[in-house]
Amino acid sequence: MLLSVFGFVSCICHINNSVHSYVSIFFLSNSVFVCVGQRDKREEALRLAQLSAEKPHFSHCLEWLLFTVFDTEITRQNTNKHHVSAPKYANNSSLLEKTCDLIRSFPEYFDVVVSVARKTDGRHWADLFSAAGRSTELFEECLQRRWYRTAACYILVIAKLEGPAVSQYCALRLLQATLDESLYELAGELVRFLLRSGREYEQASTDSDRSSPRFLGYFLSRTSYRKQSLDKSNSLKEQSAHVAPVKNILENHASYLMSGKELSKLVAFVKGTQFDLVEYLQRERYGCARLENFASGLELIGQKLQMGMLQSRLDAEFLLAHMCSVKFKEWIVVLATLLRRSEVLLDLFQHDMRLWKAYSITLQSHLAFSEYHDLLEDLEEKLSSVANLEEK
Repeated sequence: MLLSVFGFVSCICHINNSVHSYVSIFFLSNSVFVCVGQRDKREEALRLAQLSAEKPHFSHCLEWLLFTVFDTEITRQNTNKHHVSAPKYANNSSLLEKTCDLIRSFPEYFDVVVSVARKTDGRHWADLFSAAGRSTELFEECLQRRWYRTAACYILVIAKLEGPAVSQYCALRLLQATLDESLYELAGELVRFLLRSGREYEQASTDSDRSSPRFLGYFLSRTSYRKQSLDKSNSLKEQSAHVAPVKNILENHASYLMSGKELSKLVAFVKGTQFDLVEYLQRERYGCARLENFASGLELIGQKLQMGMLQSRLDAEFLLAHMCSVKFKEWIVVLATLLRRSEVLLDLFQHDMRLWKAYSITLQSHLAFSEYHDLLEDLEEKLSSVANLEEK
């Protein structure tokens, strides 16, 4: 009887002409029997792996191990399909299970499993995750550990194995978590997934029997759906059922940032998620986006933005452009002052002299704003020139 055992190989790689230990890896032979009495070999394999755990590229070698075993299992299954008379053994998947059990002893396990899944045909994922663990449970573990990038990789697996409703639910929870951690690029990827998969799921819901129960259907309403182009589907202006929960999460986060005047984060959020800031500002002009007082607003926003930094100035320019597009005077005055954009202020004040007088008095009466006195003088001179030209 042919017995399979965990083997051990030491690989060496050369980096920058220096010899480094690559990592010790395990391998298994192809199409083999696994007997019950191999537990001692498993313990030996685990011990050897632990000795290599701190070496470079250890996770890649674990991935190679699992991929090799899984590929062997797929090949064996395909071979059996073409040889109906081939004997079937009750423990024919134990090799894959033992490999997963071994790798589960290391924190790299979650990355390794989903990485192998991405490199294999989705038709075989059920076999992989029957040995590795349920995809939703692995996702939950990553979410709890705040391994959000890894958790995001499980979303597509969940969609394939558990269905779109479950993947939407998981993606919404992950979206909220990534926003809380200001991971806006990852949040943007999740938004795009939610809009695309939600649209597809809503279409499928419309075409199917609506009387059948749907898991986690509370966030997907039974509204009619009209198929639209891919470009339009990525816009948050669509008011269909799959957009509503995504839009609510994004708007709540925007309100949180705006209320705290976390403007650099707001810019990163808008750019990362393609959030419609113009629409939001129009609606929240007298809500979260309102500036109660010019003097306190100028001082607080100046502190938050730290205008001595180039990126902060770019963020302020970005916000100023959006404020101008919705004619949000209070914000235009504050941002243009911080940026010393006299041409923007001049265009505003020459049509509203009462605003100019209030602005001038405020800057002159606060010691904290003495740095803007030269800006005041420049504006006063230009406004006088404009007035003289109009009189002529």
